[in-house]
Amino acid sequence: MSDDWDFYFCSVDNKPASIFVDLGIAKEAPMAEYSVMAYVRTHMQAPRDDGLSSQVEFETLKSLEDALESLRGDGTALYVGRSTSNGYRDLYFYARTAEGWAERVADVMKAFPSYEFEYGTRSDPDWNAYFRFLYPSDEDRERIQNRRTCEALERNGDRLEKERPIEHWVYFPDSDSRQKFSSHAATLGYTTVALIEPESDQNSYGIRLSCIGVPSIANIDDLTIPLFRAARDYGGEYDGWETEVVR
Repeated sequence: MSDDWDFYFCSVDNKPASIFVDLGIAKEAPMAEYSVMAYVRTHMQAPRDDGLSSQVEFETLKSLEDALESLRGDGTALYVGRSTSNGYRDLYFYARTAEGWAERVADVMKAFPSYEFEYGTRSDPDWNAYFRFLYPSDEDRERIQNRRTCEALERNGDRLEKERPIEHWVYFPDSDSRQKFSSHAATLGYTTVALIEPESDQNSYGIRLSCIGVPSIANIDDLTIPLFRAARDYGGEYDGWETEVVR
């Protein structure tokens, strides 16, 4: 379990979902000694109409999650994330063994007698549940990073209300791909500020672009995701954005 956790929204079985996941543990996973995926599903009692959790139930669900985290025991399991969707909250662990999981879950849930719950285990040495379900896609990771950057601006006193130039960096394996991307980016309203030529020992052709906008959490994905997707379509990699702090 690392200190690098974050959440993102997605769709699970065509239903809105929120996933909270340990991003940092991906650097170490899969871990051979934790080869059993174990889960606990709780049935929410006051979900929103869209199936996500509500403020009405927030404190109880937090207490329930804190209690279930004790299933980690003394290094016998790792808590790696949770999914909230369709009126359920599922907590995911990787354990050394499936033995005793049912009894341990039942013991924790005694403190929450009004909650229905389910549980289970399965062999998952490759951590497929983590990498294929919980872990965010490249685009979702970009959305997470966008939010983090906006929060950093806020911590520095930016109210994120005023328009200003926002600069973006994108890199390509060759100059031809970069040129095609630059032409496409212009149709999306982005201005090329500079071309970044590769160093002698590299093969990375960069481009710095600019647009005018408000880098708020509500707006920033609309300003970055079109570039992120275009970079991917032309064989490149979007490398983030920055802007000045406006107080």
